[in-house]
Amino acid sequence: MLNLENDDDDFVPPATRLTDPIRVAALDLGSNSFHLIVAEVRPDGSVVVLQKARDMVRLGESVFLDGRISVDAFDRGLASLHRLAEIASVHAPETILAVATSAIREAENGRDFVVAAGRLTGLNIRVIDGIEEACIIYHGARRALPPASQRVALFDVGGGSTEAVLGNDRDAVLSSSVKVGVLRLRDNWLTSDPPSPGDLGVVSQWVQTVMTPTIDRFKASGFDLVALTSGTAMQLGRLVGRRLPPVGGIERFKISLDALYELERRLVKMMMTERAALPGLDPGRVDTVVPGLVIVRTILELAGVSHAVICNAALREGLIADYLMFGRAELRAAAPGRDEAASPPTTDAVL
Repeated sequence: MLNLENDDDDFVPPATRLTDPIRVAALDLGSNSFHLIVAEVRPDGSVVVLQKARDMVRLGESVFLDGRISVDAFDRGLASLHRLAEIASVHAPETILAVATSAIREAENGRDFVVAAGRLTGLNIRVIDGIEEACIIYHGARRALPPASQRVALFDVGGGSTEAVLGNDRDAVLSSSVKVGVLRLRDNWLTSDPPSPGDLGVVSQWVQTVMTPTIDRFKASGFDLVALTSGTAMQLGRLVGRRLPPVGGIERFKISLDALYELERRLVKMMMTERAALPGLDPGRVDTVVPGLVIVRTILELAGVSHAVICNAALREGLIADYLMFGRAELRAAAPGRDEAASPPTTDAVL
């Protein structure tokens, strides 16, 4: 049985050859939210988070219906990036790492947004595909998960897609990006308030259909633990999860399938105005908590587990971890357990 209670308190990334602390900032331009983290990496390998910030931009609010970032969302995204870049700059980081995910990579005008954002902020924004996103997320979240777990099936539920990774105690082994996200489901199917039973049934069946091939492949390889990241998963953890001891300041929960069933029975009967009054529910997630719950509940059902671990370390933490391992030339030789000739992780087809 896995011990989820007594992990080390320190968040220690791969060993480095630093003689002085360095500061690194990472920006995650997601379909639902933009996230910033600024961290200081010390010579002993420990990481101290200096600041976090988030804007609920909803960049993908129209992308998954008409294929374009709307004018309003475009402007909100630029304003958010300007604000977050200024916050990061106050800490004088060695670098600001910025990546864009589902909404920008799918939008017809996604490239236009990246160009405009670069002109406004001076940031070099990299649009990453779903497979790379999944692997980076795994590197960010793995250190917050129980060390006794030799294989972890990790799922990051976003606005436009869900990134799925099967990994060992060091690296991603299998990865997949599935076009199942809270904004995509809300905009395409859950348009009534409260959602109709028929619409909920269609959404549940759709999630099951598109997630099954990836989870079946993970089950064939075997895993010891199911873990979840992202704001959606953390919201569910805060509503009905059991808080676990943090790891290096990384917040964690354990959530049960039974608790998700009970929460779903309550939420699907509520109008959005009623959900808005629910204690602990982020006002920015009132309209997406139901599709998010359906996705998470279905993942646990398909994986055949009764519980999962949730943590709030994901893409931005993974960007910093990867930068320390590969981004600074003087650190590359210091990354332990890496074979220069090793093959890249096997990937599922992008669904």
